Amino acid sequence: MPSPLPLLVAVPILLIGAALSLALRANRSSAGISIASQAVATALVLANVVPVLRGGKPVEIVWAWPAPIERIPFRVDALGAFFLSWSLPMTLLGTVYATGYLKPYFDRGRHGGPHYALLNMVSVSFVLIYSVQNALVFLLGWEIAAVAAWLLVIWDYRNQKIRFAGFNYLVSTHVGLFVLVAAFMLLHSKTDAMDFRSFGEFLSKPTPARGAIFMLLGVSFALKSAFFPFHTWLPRAHSAAPAHVSALMSGVIHKAGLFAFLRFTLLAGRPDEWMGWTVLTFGALSAFFGVLYTSTQRDLKRLLGYSSTENVGIAAMGFGVGYLGWSWDIPSLAVAGFAGGMLHLLNHAFFKCLLFYAAGSVYRATHTVDVERLGGLAKRLPRTAALFLVAALAISALPPFNGFVSELIIYSGLLSGRAPSGRSNIALITAAVMLAFVGAVSVLSMTRAFGLTFLGNAREPGLHVNEEEPVSMLGPMWLHAFGVVVIGLAPGAGVAMISAALDLFPFASSSSPVLDAFVPVVWASRALALALLVACGVGLRRGIKARRSVTWGCGYTAISPRMQYTGSAFAEHFARIFESFLPVLRRVRAPEGVFPQRAGHVGTHHADPVERRMFEVLGQGEKFVAQASGRISEQPRFAFAAGLIAIAVIGLIAYGASDR
Repeated sequence: MPSPLPLLVAVPILLIGAALSLALRANRSSAGISIASQAVATALVLANVVPVLRGGKPVEIVWAWPAPIERIPFRVDALGAFFLSWSLPMTLLGTVYATGYLKPYFDRGRHGGPHYALLNMVSVSFVLIYSVQNALVFLLGWEIAAVAAWLLVIWDYRNQKIRFAGFNYLVSTHVGLFVLVAAFMLLHSKTDAMDFRSFGEFLSKPTPARGAIFMLLGVSFALKSAFFPFHTWLPRAHSAAPAHVSALMSGVIHKAGLFAFLRFTLLAGRPDEWMGWTVLTFGALSAFFGVLYTSTQRDLKRLLGYSSTENVGIAAMGFGVGYLGWSWDIPSLAVAGFAGGMLHLLNHAFFKCLLFYAAGSVYRATHTVDVERLGGLAKRLPRTAALFLVAALAISALPPFNGFVSELIIYSGLLSGRAPSGRSNIALITAAVMLAFVGAVSVLSMTRAFGLTFLGNAREPGLHVNEEEPVSMLGPMWLHAFGVVVIGLAPGAGVAMISAALDLFPFASSSSPVLDAFVPVVWASRALALALLVACGVGLRRGIKARRSVTWGCGYTAISPRMQYTGSAFAEHFARIFESFLPVLRRVRAPEGVFPQRAGHVGTHHADPVERRMFEVLGQGEKFVAQASGRISEQPRFAFAAGLIAIAVIGLIAYGASDR
């Protein structure tokens, strides 16, 4: 059995690196210690997990521990190895990116030690979550990730909006934590244990509590990964956080929720059919509403945040297909679903981190991510524009990039026609149509985001644009772009990373024939890439000779940059079709008089109806509590009734405890 020593040594190295980053006053020294400790820890972790991904035995050790923990099973199987293999390296790249992105803050005297220490703690949380098989220690890692992410989000804590966004995230993630604790408490009441193996033995039996636990776990993991309608914290947090924090939260940290979903799927064994339909429906709704909200945002980082809800929904659609194939005992369908879902998680980490890093370069150069103020940045930031375009094509699932591969595998499951009944096949085809709609709107959203930000002319000519990003920011961006292209052109590299995890499922023997069926499509994708390269090469060699002349301005002789399409105008016709889901808030200030002294103004904003309704309910609840508390002191009868209710509730709780 392989020794777990490298993986165990990685944790104290990360903790020592965090402590030194806090202690050292020089930002360069804090950054160097953090990067060095993460690099060493990442190398140690990869030394353990790469053999597991290549089909080796899991890394295992059990520690005796005092009550209530008693024993801590430490086990890295292929599923944990898959997530560790890219989570720690991407966190390291995010830390390298931070050294360049945060330099303006450091130049003004800000101490970056706590920030680098928190990035180390994020890596610690990954080791705990993906390797420990004890519920209490798992919750410890879960909480470390949540609190570290919250403190990273509020880096610019002097801004009230950023503090509110951080508080919103903190509350939402802890609601998910409470639900997860409730699920674990219920499992403990049935098993008298806190280790995952005992949980699996109970969940694999057809008991009435199995469905309730499945729903509790699903809600908790949905809150962690920002599924619709539990997504309201996500756009605010991503808009407020530094770019590298947004990238790590979206691409890496919140994948822990989907890892936990897959972990408990393996523990529970063969699912019921209704579970598969629930996951598929939940994923389709998240993808649909996530991409709708993406299409109308004017804040570039908020737009990318909503697209995370879309993409976790796409991965969940794959897992739903896998659940159905497993419950129907159709191995090829199960393989297509789980393989497509897991590969999409990896692909999303590559292109979403790249998109957020490019957005961070835009913000560093212009001090804004409002697409209504930007434009023409391809001339000033050509490398950022090219990298953003690569990631935009990948997230739109267009060949020859990696997003196309994973979504194609999911399509193959939805359109296989292998469901046991006609109604089931119709439902799967409907889900495929939904996925196609999501892909089309994603293309619209990314075209809008790229065009408004990088093409045309600057909408505010006075907007100052700083120099191109430093190497510390460009390096991680190029490495993520390399991953996007490699998995797109050689999907076997991505499939090799998930194949060992697929072997954990009982239907794994059918994985190779299913995935080998995509070989012709892969070669067609490579041919397309080659044709694009040849066309670009020919165009660059011949040069582009264009005759310069004044642009026709529809009769206007003084053309201004403000005559370009705005983001609202670009998406207006589409937004009108779905106006019931995309309510518009308008602010109009009309000119007054024949010769108005004050300019008019029209502003539009597409509100998130779920977020808006949530705050309305919270506001109504706060008002009710305030009124009730006021009545207690004024009306003795009301106070007496409230007291009786409180006594009755406490009595019921005490009776239930004594009965147990």
